[in-house]
Amino acid sequence: MASRRTDVQDVPALARLFLAAMVGAGALVAGTSLAGIAGEPLAAGWLILAALGLVTGFAPVKVPGIETRFSLSDALVLTAVLLFGPERAAIVAGLDAVAASRFNRGDPQFGCRLLFNVAVAMVAIWVPSYIVGMLIGPPNMSASASAAWMVVLPLAGIAAGYSILSTGAISMVLALTRRSSLGAVWRENFAWVWIAHAWSAVVAAAIAIYAPRVGLFSLLTIGIVAGIGYATIRTYLRKVEESTSRLHRLNDLYLATIKALALAIDAKDQVTHGHIRRVQIYAMGLVRALGITDEATVKGMEAAALLHDTGKIAVPEHILNKPGKLTTQEFEVMKTHVTVGADILSGIQFPFPVVPFVRHHHENWDGNGYPDGLKGEQIPLGARILSVVDCFDALTSDRPYRRALSVDQAVAILCERSGTMYDPRVVDKFIEVLPALAASAAVDESPAAVAPAGGAPEGGCQRTEDAPVSTSPAPTGLPRLWPSDLLPEEIAFVVTNRLGRQLQFATCAVYVPRSDDHALDALYVQGHDADRFRHAPIRLGEGLSGWVAAYGQTVVNADPLLDLRGPAAYADLQLGSALVVPFTVEQGARGALALYAAGRDAFTLDDVHLASATADHLAHALGAAEGRTRGERGRRNCA
Repeated sequence: MASRRTDVQDVPALARLFLAAMVGAGALVAGTSLAGIAGEPLAAGWLILAALGLVTGFAPVKVPGIETRFSLSDALVLTAVLLFGPERAAIVAGLDAVAASRFNRGDPQFGCRLLFNVAVAMVAIWVPSYIVGMLIGPPNMSASASAAWMVVLPLAGIAAGYSILSTGAISMVLALTRRSSLGAVWRENFAWVWIAHAWSAVVAAAIAIYAPRVGLFSLLTIGIVAGIGYATIRTYLRKVEESTSRLHRLNDLYLATIKALALAIDAKDQVTHGHIRRVQIYAMGLVRALGITDEATVKGMEAAALLHDTGKIAVPEHILNKPGKLTTQEFEVMKTHVTVGADILSGIQFPFPVVPFVRHHHENWDGNGYPDGLKGEQIPLGARILSVVDCFDALTSDRPYRRALSVDQAVAILCERSGTMYDPRVVDKFIEVLPALAASAAVDESPAAVAPAGGAPEGGCQRTEDAPVSTSPAPTGLPRLWPSDLLPEEIAFVVTNRLGRQLQFATCAVYVPRSDDHALDALYVQGHDADRFRHAPIRLGEGLSGWVAAYGQTVVNADPLLDLRGPAAYADLQLGSALVVPFTVEQGARGALALYAAGRDAFTLDDVHLASATADHLAHALGAAEGRTRGERGRRNCA
C-alpha cells in the first residue's frame, strides 16, 4: 500500500475533521471485517498471506523525493480479495500498514499516523471490493480459462478503486493542510502509483488463478518472478533517488547563489536588513493564498522575490541612499533598475518566468507605470504580486528618505492605490492574509515604529519629486571676516546666529567630521528641540547629514526625523523640513550645516544658496581655527 507522512499537529480544522472521519471509517471496516469472519475456520492460505503482509510491510520501496513507500503487500492484499473476500483482505491490509508505520515511530504524532494509515489501508480495499461485488459480481476463481474476464474485470475494478482511495485519502489530508489543490497534490506525489498497483494486480491474478490449480511449484515460480520484479523496481528507484539527491544538491547550490546575489544587492541598498527575505515570505504566502499552483509561476515567484532589485547594482549609491526627494533626473536613473535587472537575469536560462516578473514589478494597474506601460491583465501575475508586497515592506521599513510607517498606515496606502497602481484582487487577498504573513516574516530586530502624523511618503513607493536646482547668484552680505581668537564652537555660534537674521529656521546644527572614524559629531546645536539633535555620532552615509557629508550634495526639504537616532527618532517632532548643505574642511573631509524648520517645503532656492555660501565661510573659519590650534600645540611642544 502507498503511504505518505502527513502532518497532524497544527493542521487546519477541516483537515482534522477529515482525519477523524477516516479513522472512524477504518474502525467501522475493522469491526465489520472481524464480525464477518468470526466463527469461521482460519484458512492456512489466508494466515500465510497475513504473515507475508507483515513481512513485506517491513521492506517497502522508498519513492525518491517524497515520503511515499510501496511494497509487495499490495499484491498480497489483492490476492486475499480474490481468494478469501474483502473482510480478510482488509485485515491483511491493516497488518501491512502497522508494519509500514514503524518508519514513523520517532514522530511525536506516531499514534495519529498509525491510526490514519491503518484506516486508509482497510477502507481502500474493503470499499471497492464491495462496490464491484454489487455492480458486476465478485471475482469468480472457479471460472474456466476461457472465461478469465470473470476474474480480470472485477480485479481491475478493485485494483483501480484501491489505488484511487489509498492515494486520494492521503492527498486530501495534504491538500487541506497546505491549503492547495487536491489534484495538484495528487499529481505531485502519486500520479505514477497506479503503475505499481497495476503490477500488483497482475501478480495477484497469477497467484490466485494458477497456484491452486498447478501446485506448490507454480506458487514458488510466481513468487520468484514477483520477487525479481520487486528487486528490479527497488534497485531502479534507488538509482533514481541518488540522481534526485544530486539534483537537489545542485538546486540548493543554485538557490544559495541566488540568495547570495540578492543579499549583496540588499546590502548596497541600505534598507532595513531582511528586506528580500520578507518580500519572499510575503510573495510566496500570497501565491498560496491566491490558489496559484502552476509550478512555473510558483518557482518564478520564489526566485524573482529574491532578485527583483538586481538592477540596483547599476544605480549610484548617492541616488540609491539619498535621504531626500529625488530630482526628475535622479528618478529616471532609479527607474532603470528594472530594465538593467531584467537584462542581467536574461543571461541566465531560468526554466521559469523570473525575468518578466523582475522587469514589470513597477508597472501600474492603470498603465502609468514603467518600463513598458503595461496595463491590467497585461502585467504578469507574478509582477503584480511582487509590486504589492515590495511596496508594503518598503512602507513599513525605515528607508533613507523616511521613517517606517505603521502597518495601518501602509494598508491604507495600498487600499488608496488599489485599482490604480495595484491589482485590486491582489491587494484584497494580501490584506486578508497579512496577519499570518507578518507573523511568518517576524525577525529578531526592533519592531517598526510608527512615523509621526503626516509622515506618509509623498508618492509612496516611488519618489518623483524634484529637488530645487538653480544657477542664480548667491545672496550677498554675509560676513567674511571672523575674530581671530574664536574657538570652533564659538565660530559655529556666530555663523548660525548671523545666518538666522536672513533665513528662517527653528533649529540649526553644525556637524563636523571626526578624525578617528567615518562619522560626524555635533559641534554646535541651537534652537527648538536642540537637545534631541545632540545624539551619538552620525555615521557617514546615514541620515540626512551623514549622506550629505558622504556625497557632498545638498538635501532640501527632507524629513528632519532622519537626523535623529534612538528613541528620539520615533517621538513627535514639531519640525517638518530640513535643509542640509556640505562644507569641506582640511584634507578633504566634509561636514554638514543642517537647518530645520517647521512646516513642509519651508526652504526656497534662495535659502539653498544662502546656506551654501554660509557653509563655505564656516569651513574657512573652522580651518583657520584648527590651524591656530595646531600652531599653539607646536609652540608648546617646542617650549
